[in-house]
Amino acid sequence: MSAPSRSPSEPSDGPVAALRSLGPHTGLFALLCLATFFEGFDTKLASFVQPVIATEYEAGIAEVGTAIGITSFGMVLAFFVNLLADVVGRRPVFLGALVVYAAFTLATAFAPDLATFTALQFFARMAMVVELFLAYLILSEEVPPRIRGRVNGFFASTATLGAAVPAGLLAPLDAIGVGWRGLFVIGAFPLLLLPIYFRRIPETRAFRERPITGTRYGEEFLRIAAALWGSRDRARLVRVSLLWLAINGWAGSAMYLFFQYAMSERGWTAEDVQLLPLGTIPLGLALYAASGFVMDRFGRRPAATLYLAACFVTTVVCYQATNDRAVYWAYCTLFGLNGVWVVVTTWTLELFPTASRSTALAIANNLVGRMGLVFGPMLGGVMAERWESLSFAVVSLASVTLFAIPIVWTLPETNGIVLSEDAPEP
Repeated sequence: MSAPSRSPSEPSDGPVAALRSLGPHTGLFALLCLATFFEGFDTKLASFVQPVIATEYEAGIAEVGTAIGITSFGMVLAFFVNLLADVVGRRPVFLGALVVYAAFTLATAFAPDLATFTALQFFARMAMVVELFLAYLILSEEVPPRIRGRVNGFFASTATLGAAVPAGLLAPLDAIGVGWRGLFVIGAFPLLLLPIYFRRIPETRAFRERPITGTRYGEEFLRIAAALWGSRDRARLVRVSLLWLAINGWAGSAMYLFFQYAMSERGWTAEDVQLLPLGTIPLGLALYAASGFVMDRFGRRPAATLYLAACFVTTVVCYQATNDRAVYWAYCTLFGLNGVWVVVTTWTLELFPTASRSTALAIANNLVGRMGLVFGPMLGGVMAERWESLSFAVVSLASVTLFAIPIVWTLPETNGIVLSEDAPEP
């Protein structure tokens, strides 16, 4: 018996077929991917250049760690900017964020001291989170539902690719006498494309056709948040928020402080880190993709447990191994283990009813969870100076992922659940 034929309008299951099905949205997708590639690139810069700015600005590990933590607080406050998208529209907030993050990234290239660097990056990183959020929202509202998941998955990989690139550029920039400041000039590339973005990025159809209710800034969020806090889902929200705090705390220490460790304690040079993209790009993409397979095949709880345990074990190898090759591959693996975000994001959305789903994710990750990105580098720097060892400080902080595993098993398994108005039973 022959296989049933596929209608021309029905996409195949592959990501390439999904991209071909974008039709009139292909240009929009390309522009959003490009902006988000540089968002990933620019987000990585603040943590990547820590060792070189510490030398140039004559700052200690604790001082630089505090500076990075302060810039990360801008990422937390981005949540309040995102709320504007429900009032003035997706397009103006996205374009404003693109202008701000590119302009402040360019300005950072000329920062004369650590205080100025910190202030500029505070606003740049705030705008980066806004850009990423709005890009996801615009894409989700414009792309046909039948290919939305695959398109969003491909789109997410562009930020990962962008974050992997800076390590390969520092040595060439040093060689021509530009140094770390050249990275921030490159990161401002979207400024050159602003005329195209202003001409080609439309307001989403969903926003244009929304009922005009006169909703004021933040009004809907406050209403839903109050209802969520007063419901039986409050305890679940607290546990999920703690899980996000642990994940971000791990990332804020193990991921944000690696280049400081590699250059200050291991003696790596710009030429050494230049080789990292050869490992971070393939492993990053592979482990991000694997996170989706593992959670669909074995469940959300086993997938989260596996990734959290792997985060700790790989951090220990990365920061305690004496062999540079082991450190190299451990860091590349850590890069991919950020796929735990995919698992917990999916799980968080499944744990709450439709009416409060996005609000629960915003509270758990954006407001509470991202504080881990603030305090992770701060605590890492202070502990490193006190113990005279950044490696032991990071490993100690990374153990938070082990404490998060019991929380994982207090939450219900949602694998295969049909999203509905009701939250899944405990």
